[in-house]
Amino acid sequence: MATELELKLMLQSEYLKSASDFLDGVCALSDADDQSRQPTLALMNAYFDTEDAELMQGGMALRIRAVNNKFIQTVKTRGSNRIGMHARGEWEWFVPSDQLDLSLLSDVPLPESLQGMSWSNKLIEVYRTDFERQVWNIQSQESKMEVVCDQGLVTSPYGEDAICELELELKDGDEAGLYQFALQLAERVPVQVSIVSKAQKGVRLKYGQIEFPEKPDNTSNSLELAAYWYEVWLVYWEAMYFMKDEALMQPVRHSMAQLQACVPSALAQELNSLDAKLEQQLIVEDDLLLKNLAGMTQIGMTMLLVGQWLNKQV
Repeated sequence: MATELELKLMLQSEYLKSASDFLDGVCALSDADDQSRQPTLALMNAYFDTEDAELMQGGMALRIRAVNNKFIQTVKTRGSNRIGMHARGEWEWFVPSDQLDLSLLSDVPLPESLQGMSWSNKLIEVYRTDFERQVWNIQSQESKMEVVCDQGLVTSPYGEDAICELELELKDGDEAGLYQFALQLAERVPVQVSIVSKAQKGVRLKYGQIEFPEKPDNTSNSLELAAYWYEVWLVYWEAMYFMKDEALMQPVRHSMAQLQACVPSALAQELNSLDAKLEQQLIVEDDLLLKNLAGMTQIGMTMLLVGQWLNKQV
């Protein structure tokens, strides 16, 4: 079992080349193997669950990945909350075909609600992802990471959703290096922090629901409130592009305002400055608003600065 720690960044397709060029430029500065571009991959992933989404509700994702005529079965479980990052338990096995081998799950500490395996004979393919993956090995400070750029589709009987994202996965060292490198990238390429996984995109197609974090019981704890409003901000931001609904700018700005009250003054000033820029954008035509916002580097920079501070506190 490995613990996967990654920082996911969403971007619009028109900025993919800028991101690739930046990463190629970083690798060109070093001849070392630990900083180089890797072969591009075409990936297909089939995700399985029951009709009633028992695995999703139990906090587990089960998939088969096909890459270069090889098949990999993967289980992911919910991990610890890392505020704006993805931290999950992950188990992988090579399998001979695109058929699941559930006997392999005997090595996995399944969530309690799934341990009886009564769901095993009710599995169906609920959605799939098909995407092209560009890969770079990067070293930033003392941290080694794999940076991938994914573009493609999530498809299911209920519709489809675009995949266009960067993932920075920590391979060795400290997570501070992930943020440091992400900030360098965000200065040059308009990206935004995302906490929505590909699996969540697939589930969302069926249920049409946006998944929000749970509000803390102790509302007097400013750090817990900051973490909550930060993730609400990220969820509304991604939902605004998924739903193509400019009206969600109102809850985006509301969550930013709530967050300002919970963070140090320097970050509160960053949020206030960003909010003023967002307000200026509201005068443009609705069909241009999302396009204009997607090109603002200040949004991703501010998201990363707040996320970096929150993870340092934790």
